Amino acid sequence: MHRSRPRQRGPPRWLSFGHMTERLYHADSMLREFSARVVARHESDRGPAVQLDRTAFYPTSGGQPYDTGKLNDIAVLDVWEDESGEIWHRLERFPQGDAVRGQIDWERRFDHMQQHSGQHLLSGAFKRVLKAPTVSFHLGTEESFIDLDFPELDWDSVFRVEAEVNRVIWENKPMEVHVVDQAEIHKIPLRRPPQVSGKIRVIWIRDYDAVACGGTHVSHTGAVGLVKVTRVEHYKGGMRVGFLCGKRALLSYQRVLRGLQEASADLSVHTEELGEAVARLQDETKQVRRALRAAHGELAALEAERLWSAAPEDHGARQVVAHLQERTFDQAVALATQLSSRPSTVVLLAVSDAKGTRLVCQRSDDLPQADAAAILRRAAETLGGRGGGTAAQAQGGAPARPRKAILEALRSAITA
Repeated sequence: MHRSRPRQRGPPRWLSFGHMTERLYHADSMLREFSARVVARHESDRGPAVQLDRTAFYPTSGGQPYDTGKLNDIAVLDVWEDESGEIWHRLERFPQGDAVRGQIDWERRFDHMQQHSGQHLLSGAFKRVLKAPTVSFHLGTEESFIDLDFPELDWDSVFRVEAEVNRVIWENKPMEVHVVDQAEIHKIPLRRPPQVSGKIRVIWIRDYDAVACGGTHVSHTGAVGLVKVTRVEHYKGGMRVGFLCGKRALLSYQRVLRGLQEASADLSVHTEELGEAVARLQDETKQVRRALRAAHGELAALEAERLWSAAPEDHGARQVVAHLQERTFDQAVALATQLSSRPSTVVLLAVSDAKGTRLVCQRSDDLPQADAAAILRRAAETLGGRGGGTAAQAQGGAPARPRKAILEALRSAITA
């Protein structure tokens, strides 16, 4: 039997029964070890793969990722079902003989059980509290999410849903597994209609939620531990809700709390006072920025006066040339604008930064005979760069050059 892993199409295969492999996880999600026989081997394009007569390894399906673990002492790297519904296990190498002992990576399996069971509860709560139906689910390696057919969510509504779902967790309700004929399915109050016919596997939390599902789940809601919504965003006309369950929620809370504690220590306040402390810092920052802008303005005015006073005159026009040190290009442009507001002034400035040599040229409105774009192009070309603009103002750039070479190019360009 030789099959490579296909792309899954159509509804999930886990709701079909009667395949060669007996799916032990359907009857007992808590099963960690099992014995089986190899019934087929295949050297797939991804490595050795085997099919077993029975397995507790869950294959990727229905939004839930595959299990990992070992067959004998051989690592199970991936589990999937092919188009005919048969389950394949990708291994590091083929086992010797056909008798194998399977061992599930329980930490990964239980994490998936917490997330998937928590998703059922969360989707049920959204439907009950807000009448918001879930249209899809994805269990990620760090965060999971559901997509809701709902136009808008605010955090007050989300917190109401969180309170509801965690109430059901704390009640520790049984999560029952039922396999029902299609003719009998109407007796179970499903949250949404099943997408398959024949035998249907249902996860039922009585008086709360029931849905057709082939995934692995905890036996009681209390084992989910906690459900915490982490983000809410618009997605494809609906809302996407990210969430964490169980151990993931605990670890996330610990990371967040550690960050809050460090910030509180830095600000010398208690954690519950952190919001007020941050608001005070924001106000102080705004005041500092205003004062800094004022100081920069005063400094620019003083620097403009110094440069203008020291600039030579040519035919009644001041020619301000400078290579500004420890200044940004935006500061150079602001300074050029301030200088060119004076009468009969041509300004050609340069700064050196990570982008190389950057140039700006501006001239007074009363000097229409001066062409800022032509002046700047001469300077830029001398330095191996380029630039452009209008007769009143122009900008450009060139590779990094020594300060002496830059000044020589500026002086030559403005006096040409």
